[in-house]
Amino acid sequence: MIQKITLRDQVRKYLQQEMLDRNITFGERISLAEIARKIEVSVTPIREALTQLEQAGIVSMIANRGFFVPELTIREANEIYPIIMNLECMGLMQSEYASSDFKDLMQIQSDFRNANNKEEAVKQDLHFHETLLRNYQNDTAKRILTDLKIRVFFYELEYMNHHGNIEKSAVAHDDLMKSLKRKDIQQALNLLKENWEVSLKFLCDHSRISVG
Repeated sequence: MIQKITLRDQVRKYLQQEMLDRNITFGERISLAEIARKIEVSVTPIREALTQLEQAGIVSMIANRGFFVPELTIREANEIYPIIMNLECMGLMQSEYASSDFKDLMQIQSDFRNANNKEEAVKQDLHFHETLLRNYQNDTAKRILTDLKIRVFFYELEYMNHHGNIEKSAVAHDDLMKSLKRKDIQQALNLLKENWEVSLKFLCDHSRISVG
């Protein structure tokens, strides 16, 4: 059990983690009463947090039924992947990297390659991208990315579920770090862009996600 929560942002963070841990799944109504009992708060901050998540496109509200995690669609993937790609490229251009950054990225890369399952692989992959931009000073852009990546987590599960895609992503990470170490920013930007484009193309061509 977590500590008592009084701020909706803390509840929101809790709900996001529940989604990443797949404790809240597609098509399942999110029970405010059950969450309230679990974390020992009233339903008011939970409803406020879910309303914020709805505005961010992470959950949907159906009148007289409640909040749900919406199903994945190719249409949505085509909307959110380019936003993430462009915001990350902007962040990379405005970031500087020290030896400690590369050390941390290498450790995450190792954890990514050695992940025990696809859920852990996706978490480490997103952690790699988050660490890549940790020196970026635009807090607004980083908040948008955090919201979008809660949703993109489920799309990346589809991508990582295909044999060979984890290693393909790991190679892309290695090449990206090599470019940054050489201070070849243009090449790093190209590789970062390609990393997201490969995922999106795979989802459009090979996944069983609905068109939407």
